[in-house]
Amino acid sequence: MKFKKYCLGELVEIKYGKNQKKVIDKNGKFPIYGTGGLIGYANEFLYDKPSVLIGRKGTIDKIRYVEHPFWTVDTLFYTKINENLVAPKYLYYKMLTFDLMNYNEGTTIPSLRTQTLNSLELEIPSINTQKKIVSILNSLDSKITLNSMINNNLAA
Repeated sequence: MKFKKYCLGELVEIKYGKNQKKVIDKNGKFPIYGTGGLIGYANEFLYDKPSVLIGRKGTIDKIRYVEHPFWTVDTLFYTKINENLVAPKYLYYKMLTFDLMNYNEGTTIPSLRTQTLNSLELEIPSINTQKKIVSILNSLDSKITLNSMINNNLAA
């Protein structure tokens, strides 16, 4: 299998989240994500395409993937993905292979800079191969989710 080597900055544009205080609305329809996960809802979104979310401050080692419109706070990066080079969900799975705590640049609070993320090297196969890999991994994720639901029901 042939892979091409890219720096993350060649595959995505890393964007900063924004303060949510002006857009937060308990009746909003767009999720607001922080480094710890969902923190509320808004009536506006920052981005509406598939994106890999990467912690900037705090929980930098919890990569997330979203396919719906969303808002991210300023401690969380979102990515604009060049889909000609990498399938968004493949990038998510690939990013899970990095131990981002090894790239921590903070002294008291774990932190990442765009320069550091942009320089991460990734070996990427063809788009067709990426889609095949994603199909297999999605199937496994579905089975894991189903087994977790069954286990939770049995425990209850």
